[in-house]
Amino acid sequence: MDDWREVRTHQSKREEEHHDKEQAQLFSFCFFLGTEMAHFDQSENYWLPSSIKGARAETKKTYPTLNLSLFFTLAISMASPNSVKILDICEVAAAYDSTKSATETILSPTFFELSGLRFPPTECLFFFKLTDSNPTFFHSVIFPSLKKSLSNALLHFLPIVGSLTWPPESSRPIFVYHPNNDSVKVTLAECNGDFDRLIGNGIHEAVESHPYAPQFVATETRSPLVVLQVTLFPNKGFCIGMAMHHAIFDGKSASMFLRAWAYTCKYIVEKGEAPRLLPAEITPSFEWKSIQDSKGLEEAYINLWATMGKRLESGSDSNPKSVKPLTKLEVQPNLLRATFHLSSEAIKKLRESVLRYHPEATDPTKRLHLSTYLLACSYVLICLVKARGGDADREVYFAWSVDCRSRLDPPLPPNHFGDTVVARHIVSKAGDFLQENGLAIIAEKLSASINGLDKGLLEGSSERFEMLLGLGAEVRLISAAGATGLKFYNTDFGWGNVEKVELTSIDRTGAFSVLDIGNGSDRRIEIGVALKRPEMESFASFFSNGVEVMSRL
Repeated sequence: MDDWREVRTHQSKREEEHHDKEQAQLFSFCFFLGTEMAHFDQSENYWLPSSIKGARAETKKTYPTLNLSLFFTLAISMASPNSVKILDICEVAAAYDSTKSATETILSPTFFELSGLRFPPTECLFFFKLTDSNPTFFHSVIFPSLKKSLSNALLHFLPIVGSLTWPPESSRPIFVYHPNNDSVKVTLAECNGDFDRLIGNGIHEAVESHPYAPQFVATETRSPLVVLQVTLFPNKGFCIGMAMHHAIFDGKSASMFLRAWAYTCKYIVEKGEAPRLLPAEITPSFEWKSIQDSKGLEEAYINLWATMGKRLESGSDSNPKSVKPLTKLEVQPNLLRATFHLSSEAIKKLRESVLRYHPEATDPTKRLHLSTYLLACSYVLICLVKARGGDADREVYFAWSVDCRSRLDPPLPPNHFGDTVVARHIVSKAGDFLQENGLAIIAEKLSASINGLDKGLLEGSSERFEMLLGLGAEVRLISAAGATGLKFYNTDFGWGNVEKVELTSIDRTGAFSVLDIGNGSDRRIEIGVALKRPEMESFASFFSNGVEVMSRL
């Protein structure tokens, strides 16, 4: 979450490169995050991308550097050109319901939604493997079922069918839904890409996945809130791509909508009709009026985005009432993407490693907050900083978001729908991450930040937001996308659980993703990273050996 510190006045190549880096800093914070939760059980310690599993070196006291060049070369060379053909673009409206009003619905954003007013949309991909996905079956059964169930599910999510706009006479933007005019755009596509490789954990070029994400088109006066793309891989499976506006979606809201759509589709497939009701946990609540702005955050965020618009766009000519998301960055050339996994046994060893350096934490009055999410983030941060190398005195910022639903007074229901998160951050010297007890240092800092939420959830939130937006390019900012507990991997539209979830937004920002995957004894934490080849090789080496090394210190 970072921004320019000043408007550029020159256009030299050097300044352009500096500008691009600062823009990447800005967008590295624009992610959703839910709650930090879950304690898993697993027999193995970690999983590596399948293309480098065999290259793991023997575990030693120090971190060995793996020679993964051959494996990276083979993984990338297997990539085939992905020809994505657009077959249709359709508009899906919410199903008709005589019990609901036929008049327009207007919803006023709270300070939570205003904080994400102009961030670029979040993009997620969900890959589903099918035993019978020939084009005839897909076009006659699967896609019609997806559209019908989407229409019925949208009855429960009417605000996201509408748009975000800012009336000229209004001092703030609004969400507006017109039942006779609004719909969700769904693109139908077909691709000859290597589906099996895309759903695996192997390394592939980051840009390879982006054609499966929908195009999010907005204007200064009106922006959609969600757009979708369904891509068929003949005889293999299909992918659902979602692009969502930050002003109304956080991770939990995105999960709620996706799982409600999937529940409705599976119900239709199995019973031939749409369900009248949704399970309580995925029935959204849009009761936003109980959220009180006692600290003037609404005005602070509106003014901040007006200022940022001038700095990021065309200076004094920028529209302070624009609702168009900022232009997303292009994916850097030669950027690689890979997925790694941590088991509950690995998390247990990381927790034990931290407690060895903080034995006082066993005292209930001094207990550290060592959740699965916190430990996973701490470990990934250490691996990322080690992989980057460089000056040990440089500052490293880590920014993440905290779900506020249960922390507000009065608390919001778990099914509250909206962007209901606040930013938190820690800052530390790179050398702290490199120390033998680096995990304990970073975990303690994250724990202190989370424990501090009890003293003031919203204290300084707009100032922190502005500070993070204003960080310069000389500062390393890392952020996290996703969270444990979002249940993305429990999504089933009627033809089997999702095989792979990919948060493609991280390819543009330098963030990493965190999700939980599997059920019962197969549960584990999935980490997604997008790095240049040298850093990916180093990261893979540190990640694969670090748990065992730390457990022996």
